[in-house]
Amino acid sequence: MQEAFELLDAQEAARAGDPAFDRVLAALAEAAGLFTRALLAWERVLQNQPDNLEAQDAHARLLQILGDVHGLQALPETVLQRSMAVDAARSIDQSLYSFDRLGHGGNSSWHGSIELSLGQDSNVNAGLDRSVGAVQLPGVPAWTVDPAAWERSSRYVALGLNLRGRYQLTSQWSVVGGGYMAARQYDAAAEHLEPGEADGHLGMAWRSNRHEWILAGRGVHEARDGSQVRRSAGVEGEWIYRMDGLRQWGAFVQSLDMRYPGQRLRDVRRSVAGLSQALVLRTGSIVYFGVHAGEESPRLDGADDLGHRLIGARLGGQWMLHPRWAVFARIDGERRRFGAVDPFFTVQRKDTQWRFSLGVSWVPAPGWRVTPQVGWTDVDSTVPIFTYQRRQVYVTVRREF
Repeated sequence: MQEAFELLDAQEAARAGDPAFDRVLAALAEAAGLFTRALLAWERVLQNQPDNLEAQDAHARLLQILGDVHGLQALPETVLQRSMAVDAARSIDQSLYSFDRLGHGGNSSWHGSIELSLGQDSNVNAGLDRSVGAVQLPGVPAWTVDPAAWERSSRYVALGLNLRGRYQLTSQWSVVGGGYMAARQYDAAAEHLEPGEADGHLGMAWRSNRHEWILAGRGVHEARDGSQVRRSAGVEGEWIYRMDGLRQWGAFVQSLDMRYPGQRLRDVRRSVAGLSQALVLRTGSIVYFGVHAGEESPRLDGADDLGHRLIGARLGGQWMLHPRWAVFARIDGERRRFGAVDPFFTVQRKDTQWRFSLGVSWVPAPGWRVTPQVGWTDVDSTVPIFTYQRRQVYVTVRREF
């Protein structure tokens, strides 16, 4: 296959513009993973044969693979109806990675989105279920629950802004970065629990053929009721191997210092590594999975009961019902084993967390997405005050640009 492509590649300067030649060259380039070359060849076919359905569909598919959302939005409606959903391939990056793939032609690119969510949260403070009560344990002094620790439900309005981009320096080197800000407003009874978050990263990426390596610095600010409750800073590394544009492997490592203002005892260093794979089917459906493991190490001596080792996995997918409609689901599981016996409950803390989400994605027009969704969280712990359940039902309207 590679030899056949190289033979035609040597003739491209002389024969470019011949639809028969360009069709064969495009097919061989795509098979070799040279998606930009294949796209350019199909564009030449369309210049000469604008009604060629094979070229139209291949052109749309390659824009999808390259993540050129602006190019996709410019396609005729009839072509979009025959191709996969407007941004299925780019959804892999949104689900698994902190940056975007190269734009069409390897150019610099950026995109953003703003989203508004309306919902109901059954447990905004991750508190104890009131029906459980303060169960007394043998050998543990009698204890009561602070009223503020019981679960609280609330309706909410949330606003989020996301920006990500890539500035191309050379054919291999680029600067990648992005930021995310979000805030929620609760009912009056829970307004003192309103969270806010700002998350940003900036780094360098190097690409060689189908491989890409990224190293970036990251900072996170988390607040509640306007006051900072945690700040994180550190570095992240990522590796992507795009097998053919629709299948890819990835791995990441992360090291973050997490500080709790006014609570130095809780300060930890979080170190996590993971591996993932994602697949976009020709219909636009997506399947992905990942595994990760790591630890949170206390920064102060004598705080081993606040640090833990963790291992987890996730599985998710998006199934296309129509070019503008999809159903998606995701399940995450994580097991945490803490480093020492809890000093009050005299047991070693072990947590098991499950999260599940299910929803529908509707694209009413290019650049718009409406997502009704329901999510469940269940945490079981050997230390009873850390056991809780949570359910969220919400709808999000997102505008991409």
